[in-house]
Amino acid sequence: MSTPAGWYDDGSGRQRWWDGSQWTDNYAPAGDDVSAGDSAPSAPGPDATAPVAASGAYAAPAAHGYAAAEPAAPKQSSTLGFIGLGLAVLGTVLACIPNVVTFGIAAFVLLAAFVVSLIAVFKRGTVKWPSIVGIALSIVGGIVGVIVLTITIATAIANIPVPDLPTAPSSTPAGEPSEPPATGDSDGRPSADAIGKGLVIGLQGEPGFEEFTTPEASACIGQHLYDSDLSDALLSHVAAGEVITEETAGDEADAFESVLIDAGTQCVYG
Repeated sequence: MSTPAGWYDDGSGRQRWWDGSQWTDNYAPAGDDVSAGDSAPSAPGPDATAPVAASGAYAAPAAHGYAAAEPAAPKQSSTLGFIGLGLAVLGTVLACIPNVVTFGIAAFVLLAAFVVSLIAVFKRGTVKWPSIVGIALSIVGGIVGVIVLTITIATAIANIPVPDLPTAPSSTPAGEPSEPPATGDSDGRPSADAIGKGLVIGLQGEPGFEEFTTPEASACIGQHLYDSDLSDALLSHVAAGEVITEETAGDEADAFESVLIDAGTQCVYG
């Protein structure tokens, strides 16, 4: 927009006529009070013949309604932005601690950091980098916190002790040995104790032999069988807890029965 014609200060301190496109050689008389709206001069002023600067030596006057542009003010430090950045740093540190309670505190601090930094970004006349860094760090801190919390929970679950399952109860009736007692030397005669204990196992459930299965009676009978003339092979079957039948005893069936009755009579009834 061009400046309309009128009297203006040409920069030398005097009023000079501007014709709308350039300066003329017309100056207002010294001491006269003229304004831009006064009429154009009809003839060159008294100083028209005086040496003057060439037309255009001075800049054109500013257009009416427009003020000279002022230099931009320097941006101020963003206090709110630095607060958001500090909260983001604190929240990220807390998020790295493997604890559920600490993660909750960190999440709250990081959320506050994000909001404060976001507000500071839109505040005019302040530096923006603290706010931008605070927003980025609050997001990164939240991601790190979620990863740390996930690892912490997974580790805790993996370390939960698994209770031992109860074992199945033994099918062996109460009072019975779970397995046959040792029968002494493998190549020799079974011991008296092994014969007595094996006899108890073989007589379990047999009617009429209940008295033979008491600890005192079985030890006494085992000793009698050990001292008898019965073969080592037959006594090994007895010590193994087998039920002695005619097939098992063979030719010694009658002798075994006789020795057993005599031992029982002496040990139980004697």
